[in-house]
This record gives sequence, structure tokens and C-alpha cells, in this order.
Amino acid sequence: MEQKDLLPARMDDLADNAVKTGCAASRFLTPAEQRSVAEYFKYKPITVSFDGGHESAERTRVVFTNADWGEYERSELFTALKIEWRPQDTLGHRDILGALMALGIKRDTVGDIVMEEHSAVLVCLPELGGYIAEKLSKVGRVGVNVTEISLDGLSAKKEELSVKTDTVASLRLDAVLCAAFGLSRAKAAEHIAAGRVNLDHTQCLQPAKELSEGSLLSVRGMGRVKLLEVGSVSRKGRVFIKIGVFG
Repeated sequence: MEQKDLLPARMDDLADNAVKTGCAASRFLTPAEQRSVAEYFKYKPITVSFDGGHESAERTRVVFTNADWGEYERSELFTALKIEWRPQDTLGHRDILGALMALGIKRDTVGDIVMEEHSAVLVCLPELGGYIAEKLSKVGRVGVNVTEISLDGLSAKKEELSVKTDTVASLRLDAVLCAAFGLSRAKAAEHIAAGRVNLDHTQCLQPAKELSEGSLLSVRGMGRVKLLEVGSVSRKGRVFIKIGVFG
């Protein structure tokens, strides 16, 4: 059975468990997986919600609840950790994620990682909070300090984007990819054909796919960007765009 076919089966098991016990929650899902689950349970008699520990979460857990059971407590489903380092050091989202993976932590056990000035905040499964706080002492060669913090107020934390402007011949995926990541057309085509490119959290193998304002692009191992604005067309027929680069 393919991985994509396992998701509905896993969610069915959780829903059945919620009927018996009152509440059951998945691990963290990508936005694409969340859409799939929402569509799958649209007409099923079970209460389904998506929660990532704060209101603006991108990666969330699917929470199934029995209406007769009541509401769940966020603190039972999430732990928030703050990772801090010296002002003279520089770390990014990929650095933090890589250090977690090096500890043997699976991606679906960690939710959003929000970068701040000289620190990062991450949400994880409660059973992992103590382990990460104890074991994560370095990110690469940079020493870090990890402490547990309250979930309250996390909704206000949003990752900053650095903005750059450029022009493209069209809003095709390959054209925007070149502008966003400084790639040649040949290299962009290679990444797309190899399945390394996601558009709005879903793998896209179509170089000619048209993008629009708000489209999210990521290239495995290179990071992710957002098409913030599509502007006017130049005299030479090129489209002005603004791209937000995630830290």
C-alpha cells in the first residue's frame, strides 16, 4: 500500500478511537494532508478539528472528538519550546530542523518552527519536549539553550519574510522558480522533474503550471518562498513580481 493510501486508514483508526475514548489526535500533518483529511471526513459523523498549538499554525494535528466527551486541552496535545543562541551567531529554519532530524526526531512529531531574533520557537508532541530540551545543546557548531514556554500568545508569532523584487517572462512554475532561487532554466527543470519542487505543499511536476499571488514554492534542500505580489507588465513584456523568502 502506498504512503498516500495509508493516511485515510490511519485517520479512520483515530476516529474510531475517539468514539470510544472521547478524543484522539494524529501527528503533525502538512497543509496538503490536512486538505485531504478534511475532504475525506466531510460527511462522516465525527467532529474533526485542526490544531497546531496556535491560531496561525501551518502544520497541525487532526483532532477527533466525541461530541458527548467535551473539549480537549491544548496543553495535553502540544509543548512549546524556545531555542536561543548568542547574538553573534546566525541560524535558520533549515539549521534547526536539521539538528532535530540528527537527534532521530521524525518531521511529523514537530509542528511549526518560527524564527525570531536570535531564537526560534517550535511546537512538538508533549512526549518529545523533555527529550529535545535535554539533548539539543548545539545546532551545527552553534551552542543553543532550550526551555519550555507557555502556549499562550503563540498565535502572534509569525515568521518574517525577506522580500525581493524581480521580473519574469511569465508566471509559469519554472520561470518563478528561477527568479526565486537564482536558478538556470535547466536547473529548475531538473529539480521539477526529480520531484523536489512543491507548489502549495504538494509535489508539482508541471513546469508550465501557472502561479498566482499567494502561491507557496519550496525546493527540497533549498528552502521555500511565497509569491507575494504580481505587478504590472514591462514594455518588454516581463511581469514584475515580489517574492517573500522564508528565513
